Amino acid sequence: MHQTTGSVRKLLIVVVGAIFVATIAMNLATVSAARLPKVSPASSVYVALGDSYASGEGLQSSAATYLSPSNNDGCHRSVTAYPVLVATSLNLNLGQFESYGSGGFVACSGATTKDLLKGENGEPPQLRALSPATRWVTLTAGGDDLHFSNVLVACLDVRASVNVLRATRSFTQSGIVRESKTCDQYLASANALFNASNGTSTEEAALEHLYEQVFVHAPNAELAVLNYPQLFTVRPPAFCPVAGGISLSHLLKVRSAQLEVGYSRGHVTEFNRVQSQLNAAIAGAVSAVSALGADIRLVDVNSLTKASAIPCNVATNGRSDMNTLRFSVGSPLTTILENCHLDLAHLLSQRSFVSCPSYEAALFLQRIVAAQSFHPKQRAHNTMARAVEALVEQVSTTTTTLSANLNSTKPG
Repeated sequence: MHQTTGSVRKLLIVVVGAIFVATIAMNLATVSAARLPKVSPASSVYVALGDSYASGEGLQSSAATYLSPSNNDGCHRSVTAYPVLVATSLNLNLGQFESYGSGGFVACSGATTKDLLKGENGEPPQLRALSPATRWVTLTAGGDDLHFSNVLVACLDVRASVNVLRATRSFTQSGIVRESKTCDQYLASANALFNASNGTSTEEAALEHLYEQVFVHAPNAELAVLNYPQLFTVRPPAFCPVAGGISLSHLLKVRSAQLEVGYSRGHVTEFNRVQSQLNAAIAGAVSAVSALGADIRLVDVNSLTKASAIPCNVATNGRSDMNTLRFSVGSPLTTILENCHLDLAHLLSQRSFVSCPSYEAALFLQRIVAAQSFHPKQRAHNTMARAVEALVEQVSTTTTTLSANLNSTKPG
């Protein structure tokens, strides 16, 4: 009995880890606008906007070590995220970003394109950090519009391979986490954002509007729009594991029994297709706003990160510049053990064998899953920073106003 409970505990750590991909900020305490520092007049030469890929979600050792107030409100701005690296390398004035409104680092984990315009987690709209004094803006946004976190939750599979009498039997259970929609329904909702109406998709139109609003608030700025780094390999195997396997041999009293959590080849291919559509929408929106005469450029991060995507191999996943599923240390599992169910008889008969109630999602998310799951590692942020730096230096050689501005921000 003790062995069975222990093994179930190990299994559940992996299974419920997939809950991560629901937006983390939604489950953290929200700080009211009344408690935020008073917003001072915007004057940053450089302003960094966007979602968790810009804020640096997962780069800090704990929530408490993110920049204040993002350490408390869930925006999670890291001191080593690509905007900070860019500002440091190029001597751009990002301002005193330790408190919101006093500087230009305002990216927030979980932010949609609408959140940048309206505010999130009790913080003012990110665009409020812009002003006529702003010369450079970086932006990573659009991914949270697709609810892609829900897609990754709903599509997660668990595969069991059991060796009995020298014959290996494999079984994959789909949809191990209960969501309000199925995997296919979530994918359909994401894809619907790319259906073109009058030549422009809903997502591309939302991005165009966002980019245009940046120039309304910062008419003298140069806007560098980053697309999204490659998440999964473009040639996935039949099953793509995203967490280390667990042996169930002692539970089943067989020579070999292995459990893995991941995605089917078809789903990984579809994830990549959705990401490709998002990056195409970003490129299209950049092109459309550029045609209006705005100083906007695309930073193609995706092309720089294809070789370092998650390779769908337990032995080499750790070498990727993107995190797979990661787990918190010392997570309390009592509630999970009482509410999740593992049926070994169903596993052996190749039927659905594990289930966890959806009402435990908030507990799983807050206490079990590490925030860095499916987010860029530091190496990816370094790559993004170098790409932005290259663009700034390229423009600085042809734009005298930028050169003068850069010189004015260098320490005397």
